[in-house]
Amino acid sequence: MYALERFRSLVRSLSWVEIEFARPAVRPGHVEALAAFYWTLDDWPRRIALVQLVQDQDHPALRPVMLDVLRAPLAEDTENVELTKAAALRLIDPRYDTFTAFYEDRAALAAAVHEVLAAHGSGVE
Repeated sequence: MYALERFRSLVRSLSWVEIEFARPAVRPGHVEALAAFYWTLDDWPRRIALVQLVQDQDHPALRPVMLDVLRAPLAEDTENVELTKAAALRLIDPRYDTFTAFYEDRAALAAAVHEVLAAHGSGVE
């Protein structure tokens, strides 16, 4: 599938603007393959890029991906990572569909990330 290879290429190259424009082209039929691709990525920037690409999709295959990306360190490109975590929270639990609140209050975002990770037995940052 050409679309899947194009998506993978955007993620590998960290083409942030192109990822933003490609998001509407991601279809439910792409999600399982992209979720599997996530687990092959060996660095956080590319994992963040993949989550940004699929953040408009609501698919069971994405739940473990979204939980994992909450563990991403804030060392580099903090705002980008934080906003990706806010998008991931929304997909994990509708109670966290407060992107604007998290955008304006990063302490609330950090608290929500900690809460979700603790509730799911994942490593807390």
